[in-house]
Amino acid sequence: MADSLLVIKQINISGNQKTKVSIILRELDFVAGDSIKKDDIDKKLELTRRKLINTNLFISVELKSVHVAENQINIDIKLLEQWYALGYPIFQIVDRNYAEWWQRGASLSRTTYGIDFIHANFRGRAEKINIRAESGFTQRVELGYRIPYIDKAQKTGVGFSLSYITNKNLAFKSLNDTLFYFKNYEQVLRKRFSGAIYLRKRYGFYDNHFLELRYNNNVIADTISKLNPDYFLNARTSQKYLQLSYYFNHDFRDNVAYPLRGKRYEFFISKLGLTPNDDINQLEISGSYSIYKPLTKRFFYGLTLKGKVSFPEFQPFYNTRGLGYSGDLVRGYELYVVDGSSYFLARNNLKFQLLNSKIKLNFLKIKQFNTIPIGIYPNIFMDYGYVQSSYANENKSKLANRSIYGGGFGLDFVTYYNMVIRFSYVLNDRKERNFVFGIGREF
Repeated sequence: MADSLLVIKQINISGNQKTKVSIILRELDFVAGDSIKKDDIDKKLELTRRKLINTNLFISVELKSVHVAENQINIDIKLLEQWYALGYPIFQIVDRNYAEWWQRGASLSRTTYGIDFIHANFRGRAEKINIRAESGFTQRVELGYRIPYIDKAQKTGVGFSLSYITNKNLAFKSLNDTLFYFKNYEQVLRKRFSGAIYLRKRYGFYDNHFLELRYNNNVIADTISKLNPDYFLNARTSQKYLQLSYYFNHDFRDNVAYPLRGKRYEFFISKLGLTPNDDINQLEISGSYSIYKPLTKRFFYGLTLKGKVSFPEFQPFYNTRGLGYSGDLVRGYELYVVDGSSYFLARNNLKFQLLNSKIKLNFLKIKQFNTIPIGIYPNIFMDYGYVQSSYANENKSKLANRSIYGGGFGLDFVTYYNMVIRFSYVLNDRKERNFVFGIGREF
């Protein structure tokens, strides 16, 4: 039995020009002096590679074991770091997806522009600074700062965020499962200020706990409260409240941006309104489960189940979110929102790995940009959703309180910095069809 064990003599790390060694060692499944079965080495190296990639600190990670003596090995870790300090120009649509933006005329007035400065590895300790300034459809200023570890055990992190957002063009109601907008470029229709502090605990490699306390102060113009007295309920023009939220996730995926293997589950509970003086009293509970499995060497299956319940059933329009928001939608229903207090969503994907390669641009001398990863994945998908709504008749909704289905086929491209570009042909159970373009991570 002893012959099947190998002792790790030392761990050699290269390529970490900025990242502190302690941040890297935190992700390893082993330390110098550990004994590992020969048959387990490849698996442990692969799991460690995944964790290092999913820190989003590195473009590429390579691990290998090197025999240095009888029953002794070294572990060599070769890293290529991201370009951490970046000022991104912002130009993006404000609609929920490109299909809706196109339907509304593809107007540049429905876009925002500005700059987003991010330092993703401040001081080499995976601390993140984010400063964002936008104009256009939405005027926004945001500041965020995150410290992943403040203790020697590297289990506790803290952070804070501040944001101030104004709108002169605003969705004030949903009718016939469509958002209706009102604009007045001479007057600000909504102002939002939010400030939050949070605590993060990471007990194991894959489990994360977050506790956040947030203050929200929202104000709308009289015009909006007249158009929809239920925007904040009771024709209010302001809404102030404290919010306490707890979030847990277990993430065991090979790639957080475009997973092909592994699983993830999440739980979220949030109380909106903590004191008698708060303008809202609402409870939200949601959860999700995702699994990704290789069926053959090139075929992959993914399933995501997600659900939400919230109380009371009659809620302010501003705080009501069913399907159609933030990627929570049945594909084929990109042009609709289905408002309600509770929902269930199931999404299925079958993918084929047509290409997974890299292109070397030798004329570029910057290591972070001279290698272009390219992944191409044709896929087919099928989704199911259900939204519970107590005011479907008032909103003339044809999609709430019934099952809805959608599906289609598409082509996904995965490239620089985990960017995912999607082209899809979708259809739904209302026999509607559409071509859809999207940029973003896996659901």
